[in-house]
Amino acid sequence: MTIIIRALKEVFNFFCGDWRIFWGVIATIVLAELVINFATFTYAKSFAGAIFVIGVSLSLIIALRTEIG
Repeated sequence: MTIIIRALKEVFNFFCGDWRIFWGVIATIVLAELVINFATFTYAKSFAGAIFVIGVSLSLIIALRTEIG
C-alpha cells in the first residue's frame, strides 16, 4: 500500500507539484464547465476559454507569489 501511495505522490509532484496549482486548476475547470453547461445565452459560452486561461494563470501567479514571499 505504501508503494502505491508513494507512486501517486511522485506522479502528482511530476505533473503539478503544488496543491495551490492543483486546486486552482480544478476550480477553473469546474467554473468553465458550469459556464458551458448552464449558460442561457449562446455568447456566454464563448467566455469559457477566457475563464480557463485567466483561472490557470491566476493559480500559477498565486503559487509563485507564495514561493517568492
